[in-house]
Amino acid sequence: MKLTVGLSDALRITRALRAQRVDLHCLPHGELQAPDPSPAKRWRARIIPLDSLYLQQHPCSEHPLEVLVDSEGKAPRAQFMHVSSLQSDLLPNGSFLKVNEEIWIPCPELLFVLMGALLPPADHLSLGLELCGEFSLDATRPTGGKTTFGVPQATTVTEISSFLRDSTRIHLWGMKQAKRLSALISDDAWSPMEASVAVPLSLGIEDCGYGLGPITLNKRIRNSSKFSGSRLSRVPDILFTGTHIGLNYDGAGHLPLEAVANAGINLGMNPGDSYRERELANATRAVRNKFLDDRHRDRELLASGLQVIPITSEDLYEPGGLDQVAKWAIGRIEAEGSRELGLQRAALGSPALTADRQELIWSLLPGPIGERARAKRRAQSAPGHARRSLPANVT
Repeated sequence: MKLTVGLSDALRITRALRAQRVDLHCLPHGELQAPDPSPAKRWRARIIPLDSLYLQQHPCSEHPLEVLVDSEGKAPRAQFMHVSSLQSDLLPNGSFLKVNEEIWIPCPELLFVLMGALLPPADHLSLGLELCGEFSLDATRPTGGKTTFGVPQATTVTEISSFLRDSTRIHLWGMKQAKRLSALISDDAWSPMEASVAVPLSLGIEDCGYGLGPITLNKRIRNSSKFSGSRLSRVPDILFTGTHIGLNYDGAGHLPLEAVANAGINLGMNPGDSYRERELANATRAVRNKFLDDRHRDRELLASGLQVIPITSEDLYEPGGLDQVAKWAIGRIEAEGSRELGLQRAALGSPALTADRQELIWSLLPGPIGERARAKRRAQSAPGHARRSLPANVT
């Protein structure tokens, strides 16, 4: 059997491979493979290899498998498949990856483009940051499952830009949005929360963003200061490209306070226990050392000529929290003469835009607030819109 699968099925496979720390650049590259059920004589759902597709159950008419072909004449006649055709001969060479002897998927660059037919701009840009970043969301539960960190990049900004330049002869679903958003993607996102901050800051005002993109993520800055505790370099999470202004995201788990609390409880239950006393002392010391390193980071970046302020999860979850951060950034960027941001400043003062922007921010976050915001966005997807309704298992 041989199949080329696409869209959300290909994204699931891509995430599953990255969670196994597979470098997609090392997989065999080739062309779109024609569907072939052999050795079976015809297509049946039971011959579909669930393990290769990272599926729990066989596809059906209600939950079809996304299949790609290069002509409608090669489309399998099976109700459990949703078949789309591509003029694959107009694509750049090697636009598909061989997962195994049975399954092929679009390369990450093509996958990013095609997903623009399914995803609204914020989720599309989030996907771009994930593919160009060093984390991968859970293959089957992207918003509630386990994130894998420190994985090889699936692609890069340069590779996506090159793919777009080499694909001008073919009309691809999602191409228009992919071209527009490609200028806002940044390499080296380290976590989903970092991406969740980057997306609204980068997106244009027309997409309910702040219009402050492009941004640069995790750029290593050489440090020449001689402060006590100085490091050779520091890495601010976010820099507004072409400026000296940036942000560091210090999330809820940034300081290991829970370890101190647990150690204190353990000692309370075992008073006088020397092991528990050392456990509490070590946990307390770890918090203190992290706090000191943060302060050292802040002053070393300042000494390097950067204005980088910390933001927290409360800035994202509290209504208007990120608006105030953006207002500060706009003021500092304009003060140093890097950009003229009159439209961005005006958008901050619009009640309608403020409400829509906050819903967008919430929809990018984990937890109950994020789930409610995502459900609201899906419910607001207008019937008959050119883009399909957002699948719940994609973002």
